[in-house]
Amino acid sequence: MRPLTSHDGTSPSPVKRTRPAPRKPSPAPRRTGPSEDTRAAARARDGGLCVRCGKPARDLDHRRGRGAGGTHGDLSDTINGPAWLLTLCGMGNAGEGCHRDKDHDRETFEREGYAIRRNGLFVDAERVPVLTRHGWMLYANDGTRTPCPPPPDNDARNAA
Repeated sequence: MRPLTSHDGTSPSPVKRTRPAPRKPSPAPRRTGPSEDTRAAARARDGGLCVRCGKPARDLDHRRGRGAGGTHGDLSDTINGPAWLLTLCGMGNAGEGCHRDKDHDRETFEREGYAIRRNGLFVDAERVPVLTRHGWMLYANDGTRTPCPPPPDNDARNAA
């Protein structure tokens, strides 16, 4: 067998094998939701019950969807405040409950103040009342809620 030679007749240099670069460590997951203190304040305000029907609430729901990937910066600080969070029974699209109903009947839940549209306009959640099982309420970022008169045409979208 003939030894390998390059075009000019000299022996080729051996092929250098390189190791793949070490992987960079994955960054810590970004926290885009409300702080534990804010979550606790919202649960305490609502008594751990669904504000719509009174059943035990499993988690908090944002009145304005955070979108894929969550939120960050000033917007995160704003929509993760207590006025933007409500306790609802059920879990999103799964099973039963008011949380699932909100995802399936957005129009009604916007009218009742449970959902605030993400249409490019900023709406202050403290000014949008919610039709709870106790009547119309305004939720504040200090973790309180107060009764209020019904919005025009009983449509929370007309209050802001």
